Amino acid sequence: MSSRGQIAPLVIPGPSGEMQVVRKPTWIDPPAQWQNIDQFAYVALPAIGAQANVISFFVPSGYNGIINKIANNFVGGGWTEGSGQVTWQILADGAPPQGASNYDLILGSLGSPANPVEIPGFRIFENQTITLVVKNVNIVVAGQLSGGRLIGYLYPRETEDGNAWS
Repeated sequence: MSSRGQIAPLVIPGPSGEMQVVRKPTWIDPPAQWQNIDQFAYVALPAIGAQANVISFFVPSGYNGIINKIANNFVGGGWTEGSGQVTWQILADGAPPQGASNYDLILGSLGSPANPVEIPGFRIFENQTITLVVKNVNIVVAGQLSGGRLIGYLYPRETEDGNAWS
């Protein structure tokens, strides 16, 4: 591994016996120019029927990325896991991220922000706003908090294989 945690490319024999370097796709191994994403925050539980952004960040121009660890939680009393009284969403520009529609209605904690859950990952794209939203459906507010964390990496768009996503 390199000093930035990148896995070295694989070197294998080519068709004529010469050695060739093979890189895994950017959604499996980040390229040398990757940048860390580690967004972490807590917010007060909003009023009944309201929602709040726990995390919101902008993907810079010229970069795409991968989110491969997530966490959301509820701190305080009055809530039962899975009840639907508090829900979360992960959104890209206000809609579920491409290939990650199952994060549109999260009914329970997906790990604590101190120990996020590893997921297969979903792509994020330049100029998108990525948001983790908490919605209070039916909990009387009494000082509770909602926390969240999104972890992954950004990489320059030009490092993508043009056929990798078709």
